[in-house]
Amino acid sequence: MVLINIESLSDNELRNIAQQEDLEDWNSLSREELIEGLEHLYDEDDDKSFDGITGSSKKKFVNTLTDVQSDNVLSLPGVESLPETYNDTSIHMILKDFNWAYVFWSLSSQQFSELEESGAELILRNTRLDADDQKVAEYDIDVSLSDTNWTVELPYPGFKYRVSLVAVSGGNESVICTSTCLETTCSWFSKHPEELEKDPVFRSIFSSLIMKDRTVIPNRQLLDIVERLYDGQEAVAR
Repeated sequence: MVLINIESLSDNELRNIAQQEDLEDWNSLSREELIEGLEHLYDEDDDKSFDGITGSSKKKFVNTLTDVQSDNVLSLPGVESLPETYNDTSIHMILKDFNWAYVFWSLSSQQFSELEESGAELILRNTRLDADDQKVAEYDIDVSLSDTNWTVELPYPGFKYRVSLVAVSGGNESVICTSTCLETTCSWFSKHPEELEKDPVFRSIFSSLIMKDRTVIPNRQLLDIVERLYDGQEAVAR
């Protein structure tokens, strides 16, 4: 469903909903009358069931414009369904947290055909940059032509990152598209290691990350804290 406050809708949208709800004289009512009439209509049905939904839920449900199981939303003025592809070659990166980013990309039909015909392999390249936008390090992830998104690790906080889609064919590389730079920030934990050193709760809960299969994997933030705390000294068993 589309979560929109009914008072934020345009007059045309309100009339469209009023028509769908069979509100009397919907075509001649003023904006205030439309809102009042629709709200009154929903209030009257509070104690009735609506396709298995209780009355109190119905009011909230109908105020969201339309039933999610219907196509009525597409009949609203200015509302169109999203295309499956934009026929454009581009790549974008969105920060999820301190250590991970969501990457998504698209290929134009021509670009896709050229890659498919050449049999080229695709690589998702993650590049770490310093404050002067100079490359510090990078790593590659093998992806396929059918892939359109990936979650990538940003191992070190406080740096800039960018991703590129690279085609590899016959030992030659060709950069297809590159994202804008994404700057990460250091977490509070990394900036205050001395406050966490003697905290048993922190050590027991955040000393590692546990995957669904109970595999223990290192936590880059905590490794960074440990390195700063000991500064090359021998770690003392605790």
